[in-house]
Amino acid sequence: MKGLIAAAGLSARLQDLGDRQNKTLLDLGGDTLLGNILNQFQRAGVDEIYVVVGFDALAVRTHCHQRASCILNPFFEHYGILGSIWLARPLLAGVPFLFTTGDHFFGLSRLQTFLNDQPTADVLVDVELKPCDDEDMKIYVNRHGALQTITKTVLKGTVLGEFTGTVRFSAEGSRQFFDTFERYAWQHGIQGYLADVLCAHHRRWELAFHLSNDHQRVEVDFPCDLAKARSLYQEMESGPMKIAN
Repeated sequence: MKGLIAAAGLSARLQDLGDRQNKTLLDLGGDTLLGNILNQFQRAGVDEIYVVVGFDALAVRTHCHQRASCILNPFFEHYGILGSIWLARPLLAGVPFLFTTGDHFFGLSRLQTFLNDQPTADVLVDVELKPCDDEDMKIYVNRHGALQTITKTVLKGTVLGEFTGTVRFSAEGSRQFFDTFERYAWQHGIQGYLADVLCAHHRRWELAFHLSNDHQRVEVDFPCDLAKARSLYQEMESGPMKIAN
């Protein structure tokens, strides 16, 4: 399985913590956010990793060294995450791959649990069961539990939880996804969120959901999130969940 990490963003909400460097390079107290993801991908058997870079691209590429291949997204300020995924399309369409964003912290056991869930699913979406705020990418379901939409917008209805930005694709699932993405791009361009393409995908093919309530993950959007990520990192590094290199 290949891996794709989106790490091109501007880090606008991290105030002075992220304005001098890409936030994926923020220190956890022994590693960076991106370094942790690379570690967990490699430990989980993801054997070929691509990192899409944009803001602070040279520093991110240097940090990756020989652990991942970097794809430059020079249009990251205008086309965001969909532009990053589009640039990776020739390398990933029709092959199994794992996608995640580079701005969150998680441990190996959480990733392995996700990867082992529903092995026959073509597209598996990671969902954290939690009360969601305005900033979360919320998954809305109807009273029968079927997907209604995935959006940051606050709507009336039942929220299943937060879409974490992590998706596992089978070979067929990646082929279907990039086919959907091309159709979406013809209609809407490539501005928007991954969730928008997944919703369009769900209108033709099935999405499967991995549900987690372990709370062993932190999305780093604000300085307080970084403090939580550092605390969780230190807990995992010093506790029984630590995995030796």
